[in-house]
Amino acid sequence: MSSSNTQRLDEEAKVKAVILRTLESRGKKARFVTELSAALARSALGAETLERVLAALATEGIIMVRDHFCADPHLGGVDLRVAALVQSDAGADAQMSAIRAIDEAWDKWLTEYLANHRCG
Repeated sequence: MSSSNTQRLDEEAKVKAVILRTLESRGKKARFVTELSAALARSALGAETLERVLAALATEGIIMVRDHFCADPHLGGVDLRVAALVQSDAGADAQMSAIRAIDEAWDKWLTEYLANHRCG
């Protein structure tokens, strides 16, 4: 394996660890992908690897990522995806638990955003 491939795999492993650690914190709730990106920046890891690792984790069924939309023109181009670990809570279906966590995070954010944002 070449040195560049080894470095890429090492970077991906570090990014994966930061993503999982971030999602496991705060009671295993969902996080916006922008929060995951910020966690990577704090760890001095390249955010360009984020998409590749998110896709791999989702394909493996470890996390779920759902995209959201808000018609507010101020949010054009803003990444509104939310990710959560796919883990069962007290015997519940793991995927449904992840969907619930994502929906709760989105609903909370959207409620706060709409309560505080005024288009003028």
